[in-house]
Amino acid sequence: MTRRTGWILALLMLGTLPGCAAVIVGAGGAVLADEVVEDREGGDGLF
Repeated sequence: MTRRTGWILALLMLGTLPGCAAVIVGAGGAVLADEVVEDREGGDGLF
């Protein structure tokens, strides 16, 4: 692997991190919402 290829791969990984973070935070919010629904409504919640 050349030095240029390494830089390109590093920049691609840095570019995709914010997208992954948004997915992880969104999934965490969905789990919290599910817990709230289960507490209020009883039963199985959203999932």
